[in-house]
Amino acid sequence: MVRIANPTGTAPAESVFVRIPAAAARHGAVNLAQGVFDHGPPAEVLAALAAVGQAGEHQYAPSAGHPLLRAALARRYGPLDPDTEVTVCAGATEAYYSTIAALIGPGDEAIVVEPAYEQYAPVIAGLGGIVRAIRLTGSTDRLDAAALAAVTSPATRLIVVNSPWNPFGRSLDEQEWRAVTELTERGIVVVSDETYEHLNLDGRPHRSVLDLVADPELRVKISSASKTLAVTGWRVGWAIAGPGLTRRIRAAHQFVTFCPPTPLQLAVARVLDGPDFDNLVVGTAAGMAQRVHSFVDTLTGLGLPASTPDSGFYVIADVGEDATDWCERMVLDQGVAGLPLSVFYTEVVPEVANLVRFALCKQPATLTEASRRLRSRLDPGATG
Repeated sequence: MVRIANPTGTAPAESVFVRIPAAAARHGAVNLAQGVFDHGPPAEVLAALAAVGQAGEHQYAPSAGHPLLRAALARRYGPLDPDTEVTVCAGATEAYYSTIAALIGPGDEAIVVEPAYEQYAPVIAGLGGIVRAIRLTGSTDRLDAAALAAVTSPATRLIVVNSPWNPFGRSLDEQEWRAVTELTERGIVVVSDETYEHLNLDGRPHRSVLDLVADPELRVKISSASKTLAVTGWRVGWAIAGPGLTRRIRAAHQFVTFCPPTPLQLAVARVLDGPDFDNLVVGTAAGMAQRVHSFVDTLTGLGLPASTPDSGFYVIADVGEDATDWCERMVLDQGVAGLPLSVFYTEVVPEVANLVRFALCKQPATLTEASRRLRSRLDPGATG
């Protein structure tokens, strides 16, 4: 059992996703630590934003989300009722917070499958809940029913999963999904973070919790425009759930951000409803796959074993020494900023001590420069 509490009343620690990119900027390192793009969105997205800017809707949208975006999401994921099952939030981050606030009270337990995005556990604990963690240490490890049973109790209210999975770069397989969805038979809600749903690099279709859990009151799909459209700064995300659960999510959401920026919601709606959306995401995934394959080859050639992910744009490499020390040295040396995989766990896990995650959602020129710097520091005799 893991209880991530703050009994001393001191301020929360600075996020690693704030600290390391800031250090990279100060020391001139190429930032591959954070999953933020270093380029603008596709032309279709910019055109949609320009069109919305001329239309003149610049005031508050309804707290639940602009009706046009909720309708577009209902069509995309449906059939859904946009008025009772779709809530638009300030990114997937806020959608997750509002969902957990709707489900967790003091003493309630939540299962988190690690490695996990750093927000998951602190939000649960901050709302009075208790984190029950399952820790996998490699992308070939599998989540099974026995592991879930070991952390499930009468106080368990929900399980958080991430598929496609940051940082492992794969989706849950059929057996894993079966083990997860069987928890709903005990009234446990499946909260599925599907932010990378359109970035399956191997071309396989995405499997959503919406298709796998029949009862809409026992599942929440969380996603956003951020990674799909390369607009992480827009902060447009959503939570999809049954009507009863949606009312509770909206009750929390209205007191967090009230609503994301109206023009950005409308621009996302235009893109989702546009005739080129499917081609856009296919092209984005194909381009990302090329960059990922190339960088894996670079790492492997430098003696840093790395495997090619099936989804997303994160690559994990074994740097052969303590990953935290390696990352710090590379940043200070104006090299490449990466993240130790250990930051995705709530306790020390020796098996991942040497592993570093690189985010490859960058321009080809940025990745070329990152490769050059890695070669110059790890293989000084190399050229180029």
